[in-house]
Amino acid sequence: MKLLKISLCVFIAMYLSACGYNEGVRTAEPVSYVYFTGNAEGAEVTVGKGEAFVVDKLGARNIYKVATGKQQVTITKNGVTVVNRIVLLGDGQSKEFNVPK
Repeated sequence: MKLLKISLCVFIAMYLSACGYNEGVRTAEPVSYVYFTGNAEGAEVTVGKGEAFVVDKLGARNIYKVATGKQQVTITKNGVTVVNRIVLLGDGQSKEFNVPK
């Protein structure tokens, strides 16, 4: 009888503790990166339908996070559109945009 009570208590404890176990794979949200070279400092950039941002650092070590997929990239400097391209950005991919002088 004592063995039955102990076995039942152990079974209930194992059953209740298993309810809190989460199983699954967690993945990060897909993101791409862009960076700028050339005469891009101070330029205003819009990627897709995202908010515009101003480029303050140049080169491959200064990347900006953007959404993945087919995006229209518009770079405006001093009120003039200098780059207007449609690009396909993959997850984890970096893309360079050279702004002409």
